[in-house]
Amino acid sequence: MAQNRTIQLPEELCARADAWLTGRFENLEALLRFLLQEMMSEDSAKLDQAEEELVEQRLKDLGYL
Repeated sequence: MAQNRTIQLPEELCARADAWLTGRFENLEALLRFLLQEMMSEDSAKLDQAEEELVEQRLKDLGYL
């Protein structure tokens, strides 16, 4: 079984997230787990690279690079 880590977040932020996730995720931990997994996925890294290239091209087109 994987070990878990305890993190601290502001109560107001957690309360707002709890209200938002109703019906979407089981609990706040499930939401955070999903978001972190998505951010760490290989597809996310590819998207970040594509976004970076797009921004770079736009800056070149505008004469900044």
